[in-house]
Amino acid sequence: MSEPSHNPPSEFEDLLASLLDGELTSEQGRRLAQIVQSDSAARAKFLGHCQLHAALAWEHGVLSEMDFSEKDTAPARHRWTRPLALAAGLVLMAVLLWQGFAPTVRRNEWNSREVVGTVSRNAGGQLRVPSVGIELAQGDDLRVGVYELTKGLAQILLKNNVVVLVEAPARFSVKSSGLLTLSEGRLSATVPPEGIGFTVVTPNAEIIDHGTEFGVEVAAGMGSEIHCFQGDVEVKPRKTSMESVRLLTDQATRVDGVSGTPSGIALAPGRFLRHLDEPQRNYSRQIRDLKPALYFRMGVSDDGITLEDKSGGSNHGHIEVGSMSRPPFSPGRHGAALRLRGPGSGAYAVVPDYPKATNNQLSVVAWVLAESRSRWATIAKNWAPGEVGQFHFGLLQDQGSLEVQIIGSGDQAVQVMESEPFPINEWQQVAFVADGTNLRLYRNGVEVANAAYSGLATPTIKAMGIGAKLAGSGENERGVSGFWHGRIDEFALFNHALDQETIRALYENHSGTPRNRR
Repeated sequence: MSEPSHNPPSEFEDLLASLLDGELTSEQGRRLAQIVQSDSAARAKFLGHCQLHAALAWEHGVLSEMDFSEKDTAPARHRWTRPLALAAGLVLMAVLLWQGFAPTVRRNEWNSREVVGTVSRNAGGQLRVPSVGIELAQGDDLRVGVYELTKGLAQILLKNNVVVLVEAPARFSVKSSGLLTLSEGRLSATVPPEGIGFTVVTPNAEIIDHGTEFGVEVAAGMGSEIHCFQGDVEVKPRKTSMESVRLLTDQATRVDGVSGTPSGIALAPGRFLRHLDEPQRNYSRQIRDLKPALYFRMGVSDDGITLEDKSGGSNHGHIEVGSMSRPPFSPGRHGAALRLRGPGSGAYAVVPDYPKATNNQLSVVAWVLAESRSRWATIAKNWAPGEVGQFHFGLLQDQGSLEVQIIGSGDQAVQVMESEPFPINEWQQVAFVADGTNLRLYRNGVEVANAAYSGLATPTIKAMGIGAKLAGSGENERGVSGFWHGRIDEFALFNHALDQETIRALYENHSGTPRNRR
């Protein structure tokens, strides 16, 4: 049934006649477009005219059957150009009108689709529905359809209580609450008893849950990887008639992208974020009890780029992602960690201003994992050329051993370092303490070096870099390779001295065995 017309028929007819006569002004064209979009009867008539004139132009070319006025003295080769242009103009206007009308049609069609869940968390995620051109926010309904995650992290909660965490860049389709296809990207799924049977389909594998927590990664041309963190999952190759692979806790397989053949691989839990909430641990409570001036748990923030200060202050930091396409977070020593990709990515974090030590005492404790020993790799530094900083903490030049420097009285640098290269791909607790008379360096709760110092300089640099050395402006210093390649977690700074027993207790007070594998 047509919508009732709210426009006088004569107005539409007059405007259409002006269009056909080639006398329609810009203002009249806008008015005609409004009428056609709002009135279904007018729209049908207009499209009929478009179809008629386009068909005449196509069938007869020069439209020879049309009655041209005898007064038309233009050369014969030009007599057909006006009606042909008119036909083209009608078609063009129809296209423009449809472009204005189509988004509404697509949105209505989208809103009619089945709701299968919600977007439960959005950590800097840009989750788009490309067919409709909309971006979903936290709390929005999740409907059957194709999605693109172009930035950040998005967590979806399906109606069967399956939780799926997707990491950008990714493209996937939700078929139902029990079926999802992953064309490209990385996700992890936590499946409760009511969600058993939940299935993820990739271009070369079908992954069926039997009560588990698992991760899937699909790289273009590289096949699919499936990692079972806990429970039981079945992997069916799609390109061959080979039997399914049954994965149990701590097992993984890769299904080749060409042959479709599965091969056992090492589990890589450090690659897949599985939860967005930071766990409550005795370690973090103990850190807070020690009254830090600055404390970053490195949890995933809502915007995906903020480091939230958990010391009780508000000295938050922010992440410069550089050329990294994936989010700057990954599994850490406790919960999530800041993930940086080294000199090639140019990614780091900066704290624009933070409470500086004023009583000649300073302590820093953190958990770090190095994937390589990049030159002068930075854990954290309040340091810049030509300015006075307080500390320089990271790896020594190309030797790659743990090192710390402070500026003492008289602007003299005091340096201590470990004698052996820093371990690769293993979580390490690192710390230094300037107690007023001695600078001490620790790794895994053990003192590895010390030196005497006198006083502690008052810095002229407000900012502190995490994962890169900063210039005084807070931007990473050009031409200096100070970028960290790996992960940094549970970073705490104290404007007082921690004793050796406390450093040791912090090392020993961690729950469970760390997942060091990448």
